[in-house]
Amino acid sequence: MPVVSSTDAGVRTPAAVLPPDLSGLFPAGVLVRSAAVHDATGALAPAERQLVARAIAKRQHEFATGRALARALLAELGVRDFALLADTDRAPLWPDGVIGSLSHARGLAAAALARRGDLVALGIDVEDASAVLPELWRRVLRRDEERFLRAQPGADQLALAAVFFSAKEAVYKAQFPLTRARLGFQDVGLELDIGRGAFRARVPGFARALEGAYALRAGYALTGVALRAGDAPA
Repeated sequence: MPVVSSTDAGVRTPAAVLPPDLSGLFPAGVLVRSAAVHDATGALAPAERQLVARAIAKRQHEFATGRALARALLAELGVRDFALLADTDRAPLWPDGVIGSLSHARGLAAAALARRGDLVALGIDVEDASAVLPELWRRVLRRDEERFLRAQPGADQLALAAVFFSAKEAVYKAQFPLTRARLGFQDVGLELDIGRGAFRARVPGFARALEGAYALRAGYALTGVALRAGDAPA
């Protein structure tokens, strides 16, 4: 989603990040892992290293940490020595029979993987829970979403704004491999179920709402969505 980035707020990466618990974001069968961003560039395959050869060190470290997480999860699926490259849209090119998603924000990286079967696409996203400031809300939220947000206790609004942002990013990542549709934040209509830590997303081209989960932990908004075969556009 190119409309706006939560990093526009200028949040600094902390010196150390304790990875939060990612449990509950996905159904059974999805492997998920997180780690503090660090210099894992030495473990990149040569072809992976080429993808970020001209990037600044921060971007290289984010990229390499995500690849390290993906490599560890692929090994759990029995896939080893696989160079995780990217297509022309920078989307990861997963091995045949594998679906996955990567994310990073404020010194944290996360990955989710699963075997393709009943599940056909994944989206994971992590965001700084304090980064989606009110001046960004009109760009990220639909009018009904902003009304919902402003009706919540004032102390909760900033973190819930990050949940909206993160959930729309996760939905975008999940739908893109299936549709190649470049959606903006306003294209995705979101309903939060605060009591359950869940959300429903209305997405162009999908006949029914997509369901996902969210959590607010360790200063991060964490979201996940897993699409089943019946969710995919015809």
